[in-house]
Amino acid sequence: MSSIKTECVLRENCWCGESPVWEKASNSLLFVDIPAKKVCRWDSLSKRVQQVTVDAPVSSVALCQGGGYVATIGTKFCALNWEDQSAVALATVDKDKKNNRFNDGKVDPAGSYFAGTMAEETAPAVLERHQGSLYSLFPDHHVEKYFDQVDISTGLHWSLDHKIFYYIDSLS
Repeated sequence: MSSIKTECVLRENCWCGESPVWEKASNSLLFVDIPAKKVCRWDSLSKRVQQVTVDAPVSSVALCQGGGYVATIGTKFCALNWEDQSAVALATVDKDKKNNRFNDGKVDPAGSYFAGTMAEETAPAVLERHQGSLYSLFPDHHVEKYFDQVDISTGLHWSLDHKIFYYIDSLS
């Protein structure tokens, strides 16, 4: 068995760093800081971090198949533009649940962005149960809701053959 070398390459002080995504084309690591409302991109060549600050908690970031970026910000799927530091809403979910936000998201092998919502905590580790849902944003920007009554959407992943979708609802 070969050994894997691990090292800390970035000492970014995040309140809650999540959603690491490697962008091979730019040799960059994307990640978010949920409560700080920041999407970050660390360039492995220059060792610099670029940030886009948004107007709501940002829980995930992903690469678009044709280039560009998408992020889950508050209850919106947004296109992210690094050049002008902007986020443009593509779709909004959970419009009837003002205390909700996205918690986790990831692009599936076919290019759809799956993401789940949850109620915002009212105190540390305290939230209203069964308020979240699982959604996907398709490449044509339409949104599909798969199910609701979710506590905390997290842990989205697919099997190697792409036939099984793994999903975790943390409190259920």
